[in-house]
Amino acid sequence: MNFDLDENQTLFRDSVERFCAPVDVATRTKMRRMDGGFDRARWSELADLGLIGIAADESDGGLGGSILDNSVVAQSLGAGLAVEPWLECGFLPARLLTGTSYIADVISGECLATLAFAERGGRYTLDARAVSVRNGKLNGEKTFVLAGGAADLFIVSANVDGATKLFVVPRSAVGVDVRPYPVADGSLAAVVTFRDAAVSDPIGGMERLQSAVDETRIMMAAEMVGCAQRLFKETLAYVKTREQFGQPLGRFQVIQHRMVDIYSKCEAIQSALYRAVLQSNTNAEAAKAYIAEEAIWVGQQAVQLHGGMGMTDELAIGHGLKRILLLSKLFGDPASGIAQFAKAA
Repeated sequence: MNFDLDENQTLFRDSVERFCAPVDVATRTKMRRMDGGFDRARWSELADLGLIGIAADESDGGLGGSILDNSVVAQSLGAGLAVEPWLECGFLPARLLTGTSYIADVISGECLATLAFAERGGRYTLDARAVSVRNGKLNGEKTFVLAGGAADLFIVSANVDGATKLFVVPRSAVGVDVRPYPVADGSLAAVVTFRDAAVSDPIGGMERLQSAVDETRIMMAAEMVGCAQRLFKETLAYVKTREQFGQPLGRFQVIQHRMVDIYSKCEAIQSALYRAVLQSNTNAEAAKAYIAEEAIWVGQQAVQLHGGMGMTDELAIGHGLKRILLLSKLFGDPASGIAQFAKAA
């Protein structure tokens, strides 16, 4: 099977690489301290490059990119350790808002939308329980709303007579309280509380939510593959130059064997990603669980080979591992994903 990228996919990959190239670790750390945890001007630039529109249908003014096309973007952003929340505020909202009046502003980058689904005690379930809609009023609290500190629009899952429905609520709406807090990768999530916030008709239900989440799991897997490959390259460069006992670390046989193991893991998860993207009956939860588990191992090895400095903000290694850890637990951690796959088998 030919795994070479086509002309358009190569173009998108190169666009992402150029977009990420100017941002070194120091700049990345500085951007995390901005309002919302990233630079909105760069978000507009991301949109201008078509990297949000690729996730939306042509009927909505998007580029109609395939899952493979989008995975190329996600993997490249992972390799670039991008600060911008493309996954949380680009791909996922574009999938959820298909066919609605909100999609155009999301594609253009003018509106930053994010999904509010997690509830306290809900673990990894997508079912809305504590947040409900009655008589056109939304009440309850959502937690772990990724990029919620910067979002203009919330896509909220809520219980309506025992069924989960999706509603769109502006941040500026009466009855919406947003409390941002930092999460592992340095971005700003939020706890969002709704007190009699007015809502209109739902944009969909559990079927739309589940479909978008499954596709997003593939994108998370792709981003983690990109992060792992970046950590391997950084570590390889480090062991070639860091000297100990009068010679580079890379000359020690035990280090060489460790690097081979890391390389093998990176190749394995790349193959797993191709399988997940190209197969029509992919179990997205299982694919994401496997890739997350292996990517975490790669990140841990990279940190260990760098020593204590591997976890500092001065090196890309710590940034990459923290992003992998966050993604590994979004919509289910490796253990829960593998358990669900075994249950369904």
